[in-house]
Amino acid sequence: MSELPEASRPRGAHAYGTEFADCFGMPEPPTHVHRTLRRGLLAVTELRFDQPIEQSASLGYDDAFLASVFLKDITDHECWYNGRPVQVESWDAGKTYIFDLRQDPRALVRGPSHVVHFYLPLATLNSFAEQNDSGAVSELVHKPGIGGDDGVMRHLARAGLAALGDPHATTSLLLDELLNAACAHALGRYGSARFLFPRAAGLAQWQERRAKDMMSERMDVSLSELAQECGLSITQFARAFRYSTGMSPHRWLIAQRVSVAKNFLEQSNLTLTEIATLCGFSSQSHLNAAFKQHAGLSPGRWRRTFKS
Repeated sequence: MSELPEASRPRGAHAYGTEFADCFGMPEPPTHVHRTLRRGLLAVTELRFDQPIEQSASLGYDDAFLASVFLKDITDHECWYNGRPVQVESWDAGKTYIFDLRQDPRALVRGPSHVVHFYLPLATLNSFAEQNDSGAVSELVHKPGIGGDDGVMRHLARAGLAALGDPHATTSLLLDELLNAACAHALGRYGSARFLFPRAAGLAQWQERRAKDMMSERMDVSLSELAQECGLSITQFARAFRYSTGMSPHRWLIAQRVSVAKNFLEQSNLTLTEIATLCGFSSQSHLNAAFKQHAGLSPGRWRRTFKS
């Protein structure tokens, strides 16, 4: 089968969310999409198959990569790039596999499967590299069909899977940061150009004040909104915020919610469930876990000790 020139190849669906699942005949999967400051895009999608699948449909041409972390061994499968068979080994649980979406990858899987896919467009990767004073990349270096033991990507996949399965008020912010980390790691480990981080610098006083005000006023503000308000890239903002405050934006937001919860516990007769809702926690158990981690006591014990 002859390969079409890049400019002639059809552009179709994207390898995340519902469009991605449709290629395998699946219903809408758990997905998070992160739109970056420069209108780039990153996404993470969990796909789980309990039954064998036929050959996947074509997504069309996409100038992007998938970094896919397999959570279940797959030993009976086939893979094609541009209609040509790719020699593959077993896809092993815990390993990371890179798929070049410019090559129209397709798969046939004759058994159950469970994979976390990180969608990484080349334009977003290069925008991220530029924001961090690094050269542009044209490839994520990999061997088609061959995985690698990538501990960082494996842990990011596990963290993303847990967040997708337990949504709460700050899940979006947490997943944004996980996707930024996946982007940075992919550039550093697989990128075809050297990736360097500049020296850390903190936020200006007005930037720090504005970011904290926004997080205090809203329960689910996104990292991109915070960065845009401060006139920084997402990566610059996240690093500068940590440099200035000693913690990530997500951790600061949880600490803020706990602080508000303390006031309710000390000055009201609201139930713990009511306080959890008012403070942006998904449940009383979520409040209990976060409160104990930050305050060292359970909410109930805090109330008994400090209520006026």
